Amino acid sequence: MKKSIYCFFLVAVIVFASCRKKADVEDPIITPTAKADDAAARTELNNAYDDIETVYNSDDYSDASGALRTSSSNARISGAILPCGTVTIDTKNFKIDYGQSGVNCGAKVLSGSIDVTLVEGTKFSDQDAKLKIVFTNYEVQYALSKQSVTYNGIAYVTNQSGGTLLSLFTNTANAKVVHTIRGDLSITYDTLGTPAIRSWKSFRKKTFENKPGTETGITLTLEGDTTVGADTYIAGAYGNVTEIGYNVNNEKFVCNVTTPFFWQNCGTTYSGPYKLKQGLVEYTAFSSNPYLIASGYTKLKWSATAGYRFDGKASLVLDQSCGSNAYKIDAALTNPNTGKALYSSSSFILY
Repeated sequence: MKKSIYCFFLVAVIVFASCRKKADVEDPIITPTAKADDAAARTELNNAYDDIETVYNSDDYSDASGALRTSSSNARISGAILPCGTVTIDTKNFKIDYGQSGVNCGAKVLSGSIDVTLVEGTKFSDQDAKLKIVFTNYEVQYALSKQSVTYNGIAYVTNQSGGTLLSLFTNTANAKVVHTIRGDLSITYDTLGTPAIRSWKSFRKKTFENKPGTETGITLTLEGDTTVGADTYIAGAYGNVTEIGYNVNNEKFVCNVTTPFFWQNCGTTYSGPYKLKQGLVEYTAFSSNPYLIASGYTKLKWSATAGYRFDGKASLVLDQSCGSNAYKIDAALTNPNTGKALYSSSSFILY
């Protein structure tokens, strides 16, 4: 059950590149990522977390033992788990190697590696078991533009509840598995030979749950998992924070999920499809542009609301059902002292 949990972070640059003085609404748009910007950085980081999650939820990892290893090595190689990169599993630990020379993965070239080690617990299904994730020059280069985003640093995934996703496919009502993520990463943006290094911290909580205890009852909720006190990082107080850091323009930002993102099985079997029904993420930063500072319009804010339905017409409706297929994107540049907006914009983008 691979989840596209990153889609709501695709929108920042799209929105700010198309802002207008008057608020209006556009038809849905789909713009392929080919720039090393903040939207790309979030997308590719979530893609990497998806790869890691795919491995630790796989039978290959949970069943890794001496019987599964090759006779000539202590490690078991499984090339079928991921579409890009090679996975090496060694009992409690695994490595995803994307190749130092780069692995062609569609419109992207991936390189570097991600090492995952069980550092607490005897197995990851134990309550409070913890995986340490080390990103080593994990680079995503876009074949079209040759721009890239590279990750180095450490993250941890904790199985707060214990259990496995397979354990949710039971007849036990209210079965739940909760994972938390903490990351401290260095991100390098390279736009055609001009690298910029930024630091990001992430705080996320995923809850997999099967309230009815049926084959089709599994849901996923994604939330922020920390708070930022009033004026301690940037102006304002923020709850349910998923990320803080410096954006590509070297401005501090806060990203918080004010309404948890919620996926539900909309199919007739355990395989889904799983549809995103609701959620709201908000991004806030304060511009360092001297002209904006002089004018007082410094607060950059965008939000993405999930759960809208586009049916081929110019207008969309907030649906929040299995028919949902779009985000509503709102953005504004405002004066934080007066609340007045220099511009505001609304648009839509399909999942």
